[in-house]
Amino acid sequence: MTAAAGVLSRTGPDGSTMAERVEAAGCLRSVPGENAARGQADADAVMDAWMNSPGHRANILDRAFEEIGIGVHAGDGGPWGPRDFGGAR
Repeated sequence: MTAAAGVLSRTGPDGSTMAERVEAAGCLRSVPGENAARGQADADAVMDAWMNSPGHRANILDRAFEEIGIGVHAGDGGPWGPRDFGGAR
């Protein structure tokens, strides 16, 4: 997610992937996942949207994911940001 550029993208401004950013942050899990949100009014609305999306719901319910990292950016049309998952298969 690129808050500084006002862009919701899985590709970083430097061209990095979510998996590369997670690894660079020190999370060396073999199975990364990500849910992103933008435009919902609050955390409850984000969770409602994710649970009504098959792909996002699958990430939330996947038992392989043992760790999460959550980012929130309040400006630039926010709140918005990612929820990254890490786990091992």
